[in-house]
Amino acid sequence: MLDFEKAQRTSLTTQVEMNLKSALIIGALKPGARLITKELAEQLGTSITPVREALLRLVSFGALQATPAQAFLVPVVSQERYREINAIRKQLEGMAAATALTHLTTDKLGELQHLADEFQTRVRQGDVEPMLQANYLFRFRLYRYAEMPTLTALIEQLWIQIGPCFNFLHPQATDIFPDTKFYADLLMALEKKDEEATRQAMEIIIDHDTFILQRQYVY
Repeated sequence: MLDFEKAQRTSLTTQVEMNLKSALIIGALKPGARLITKELAEQLGTSITPVREALLRLVSFGALQATPAQAFLVPVVSQERYREINAIRKQLEGMAAATALTHLTTDKLGELQHLADEFQTRVRQGDVEPMLQANYLFRFRLYRYAEMPTLTALIEQLWIQIGPCFNFLHPQATDIFPDTKFYADLLMALEKKDEEATRQAMEIIIDHDTFILQRQYVY
């Protein structure tokens, strides 16, 4: 019975962690937000223990900061830290995309094209959260094709650290991504199995993210 209870709690902890990661990545949690363990447990309809364990995991990833009184803080990301993380992202995400080339099949390319089309649909609709979620689904489907789970986990840790920066975009439902085939160059490079072009396309995409988010440091 004790083992069953432990397994059940672990499962709940994982579910809470996944929900919080998603919220961080799409900017649903803004920098400086305070997360109260008890309040989160009530919102999620679960006990405090799995919520606290999930929050502590995110602290270990650098995505949250622990504070007194059972509270956790979404960190404010400085411009310098954002630039540092994006420099690392270029290396890791370029590596993941280039490595995925060796495992790509026609079916996998078709799946990526479908996800890219879904992303563009969300862009045209102008609703920020579904747009950012669709962007995440496309990118991490590609990274998982590299079949390097440790690399994918490292990339995700970086995403959850800077994801809250996207919160400032939420009132602005337009002019985030160009309403064109945003991933066209990357998909073309993948189709041609051109490693250098794939890396370059990833760098351009990450630079675009940086250009957008620079606005929050200027205004």
